[in-house]
Amino acid sequence: MKNLWKQAEAAALGNDLLALRVYSSRLIGQATDLVLHGGGNTSVKGKAEDLFGTSHEALYVKGSGWDLATIESPGFPAVKMEALLALSRFETLSDADMVKAQRAAMLDPSAPSPSVEAILHALIPFRFVDHTHADAVVTLSNTPQGEEKMRALYGDRVLVVPYVMPGFILAKEVARLTEGMDWSRLEGMVLMHHGIFSFADDAKESYSRMINLVSVAEDALGSSRAKEESPTEIDPIMLAGLRKEVSRAAERPLLVSFDGSCAAAGFASRDDVKKIATRGPLTPDHVIRTKRVPLIVGDDLGFSVDQFVADYQAYFEQHTNGAQTRLDSAPRWAVWPGKGTVAIGVKPTDIEIIADIVAHTRWAIQQAESNGGWQ
Repeated sequence: MKNLWKQAEAAALGNDLLALRVYSSRLIGQATDLVLHGGGNTSVKGKAEDLFGTSHEALYVKGSGWDLATIESPGFPAVKMEALLALSRFETLSDADMVKAQRAAMLDPSAPSPSVEAILHALIPFRFVDHTHADAVVTLSNTPQGEEKMRALYGDRVLVVPYVMPGFILAKEVARLTEGMDWSRLEGMVLMHHGIFSFADDAKESYSRMINLVSVAEDALGSSRAKEESPTEIDPIMLAGLRKEVSRAAERPLLVSFDGSCAAAGFASRDDVKKIATRGPLTPDHVIRTKRVPLIVGDDLGFSVDQFVADYQAYFEQHTNGAQTRLDSAPRWAVWPGKGTVAIGVKPTDIEIIADIVAHTRWAIQQAESNGGWQ
């Protein structure tokens, strides 16, 4: 990876910690192989005053709805460190209670909601904390013996954390794994099937550690090329038929966009595409955009979509605790075997975002298959 830090630009910000946080966050956000469309989060620890002029130790952490590529200072709500650390000592905490408690600890109640990983950021004893879903890191962690590969690559430079749900559960697991640990020997953490953290007391150092750690994973992947085929086209009537069926499943109009590029056609032409494409997303945050798995398009479009709907509803019923509301049952991307991939969304911007994520997912799956398989 290329290190984009420009010392002259950073120096112009002086010792303004939040301005430096914005600067390095944007460098991360502009690298799509680190984060995509709102993914990842960053933070900085500093002072903040409340309405009464009382100074507090605070965590400025990326807020909900902001994209690291374009984030500004208001995108980092200040949350009282004391409250976040107190929350970390709870034995259990529901997502709903965590969100409410974090909002109650904000210095500005009108600011955006803090990241669900705010507690984890607070626990990491460094001023600057960077978290990305780097393609290369997640690709390797999503292969068989992924943990062993991570430890072999990084040695004692990083803490390797088995996959747990992001949020309070992840923060508790990291607290358990690091109890009594000398954090000064670590440059970062790899979260299996999720992403990577880097941290330091200096903005440049934390950012540079991220670039260096991800570069190690990129080098490990090597230069293997994904399978490509000649670009393909699809009968517009068939694509319109797919749009009709997914709109029926969603009970509202949806848009579809076909990608028959060399890379997409190569992926869709794999003999094992049905198996490898349905093993889950590259990183959990993509589920919000793409759902758990794509639709595999068969000869009967209606039957293919109905099967996806039935599987999606069964998956939801298996895992719900009764408090969740199921979204519409339509897919958000599809693999058309032998032809290419399809992005599905409500708005043109949805299509653009999903197409980006699908392209990165295709790349990661094929790279993983060249490095032992995709899990």
